[in-house]
Amino acid sequence: MQPILVLSAVQRKAADALLEGISAGGVLVLKGDSGTGKSIILEHIHNLRGGVLVGIREFPAALIARRPDAVDEIFLRAVEDAMHAHDLVLVDDLHLLTYIVERHNDPRRYLLDAALTALLGEARALNKTLVFAGRGEPPWSIARRAVTCKIEEFAAADCECV
Repeated sequence: MQPILVLSAVQRKAADALLEGISAGGVLVLKGDSGTGKSIILEHIHNLRGGVLVGIREFPAALIARRPDAVDEIFLRAVEDAMHAHDLVLVDDLHLLTYIVERHNDPRRYLLDAALTALLGEARALNKTLVFAGRGEPPWSIARRAVTCKIEEFAAADCECV
């Protein structure tokens, strides 16, 4: 049984926009500040449309077996594997990956863009839909190909009592 997720009005608006974009396919980005409900929206979409939800939670165990600076490789492998198994891949916490790469002034940061470009090309060739959620701007390789949905400012009127 799927959990019942209650979305606020602004979350519902963003979810509806993503669902419409998913129907068209391609690459989508859900942007929102911390605590605005990006993860809940992705879970909601996952419950409705299936596919697979990939998040940062999966990476610590993989990092133990590899070098810590391989987080980008682990991330890309997880998305690629998910893409080969599912038509819809929902990727949460993209900003954490980009933060790690940019924060440490990683000389490989341009390799991340190159790898993302290749991944997005493969997704297009395979007719897969990728949805990335994060805070701030996504990497350029994603931003220039994606339809972006933003979770608008939360207001007290958006609350629902259940």
